[in-house]
Amino acid sequence: MIQETMSRQERFETVVALETPDRVPVMPLMTAFAVRAQGMTQGEGWRDVDKGFKAMLDTFNDLGGFDKLYKPNLFWPMIGGRFCSTPVRVLIPGRQLPEDALNQIDEKELFSRDDYDKLAALGWNAFWDEQYPIMSGGRTIEQLAASQNRLLDHYVQEVEAYHSQDISPLFGAYVDSTTMAFSMARTLTQFTMDLYEVPEKVKAAMDASCDDLIQNALDVISVTKIPLVFIVLERGSGFYYRPEIFEEFEWPYLQRYVDAFLSEGLTPWFHFDTDWGLNLPYLKQLPKGKCVCDLDGTTDIFKAKEILGGHMCISGDVPASLLTLGTPEQVREYCEKLIDEVGRGGGFFLTTGCECPVDAKFENVKMMIDVAKTYKGKH
Repeated sequence: MIQETMSRQERFETVVALETPDRVPVMPLMTAFAVRAQGMTQGEGWRDVDKGFKAMLDTFNDLGGFDKLYKPNLFWPMIGGRFCSTPVRVLIPGRQLPEDALNQIDEKELFSRDDYDKLAALGWNAFWDEQYPIMSGGRTIEQLAASQNRLLDHYVQEVEAYHSQDISPLFGAYVDSTTMAFSMARTLTQFTMDLYEVPEKVKAAMDASCDDLIQNALDVISVTKIPLVFIVLERGSGFYYRPEIFEEFEWPYLQRYVDAFLSEGLTPWFHFDTDWGLNLPYLKQLPKGKCVCDLDGTTDIFKAKEILGGHMCISGDVPASLLTLGTPEQVREYCEKLIDEVGRGGGFFLTTGCECPVDAKFENVKMMIDVAKTYKGKH
């Protein structure tokens, strides 16, 4: 074992600031995996928040502990009736899905192309105050808010319980990028058509919505007291759109997000699903040593190091396929390579490529954590 001279939080802050920690911090982004690891069905974890909490805590301890806990439970914190993302319908195991299925997003058109003008006039929050009862089939936003506030109360209690055991949950709030939020509300196909056929309407609606999304995340953090914003990014990447689209419909709003969050002393954590290789150079325009570039196994993490090394902390990137189908020795070799190459000079957080898969082998996840605690690297 490496002699540890830092606390878990100090280790995390060190790599965000691009400095070299006593050892590389490590965190599997686990939700469904923790439920499966405790012999529970996904439905059990979703129906009973106490069981979900216990699954996370017990799996954390079974794995020997690590530097950050991705989420205290299966749900996301949100101020009642104020959406940090599109209010999509989530299909729950044991309700709309089989008992041990993974939860799924039921992606549908939640507003029409004609509604962009209303969004531009009202902004994000006021628009959903009107639109939610229509799209939900009559459920009032007050009914939804009561449920969300109850879960937020649970979240705060859980964070306090973790902190009492020197366990630090990762994020205080999450928020979709504007492109992600609008794409989920219109569906990928319809939103892509909108970008090309009515770009001025999309732009006006985004301009009116961005500050509400920011404020909603800030309001959640005022309750959770965790100074990190998990920014969900996927559909603005070069995997989907050419750089001109990114420059007009994603990048200006990300800059607004970063400016707002940094001004409040928060760490922006960019969760980059899909391949962002074309877009990584833009991140060098953001303040140095303040944000985290979190990769999902699709973007080339070694290329990311070439581009962002010395400018932004990189998080990643043990692939789901390796954790599920590989051997512990293969996991060890890959993690050591990440520490040697991406961790060279500091600024690296060893994590799973997006969420830890539900069917990952326990011994593989354990190996990932153990490597961070025992391997100092060649540098």
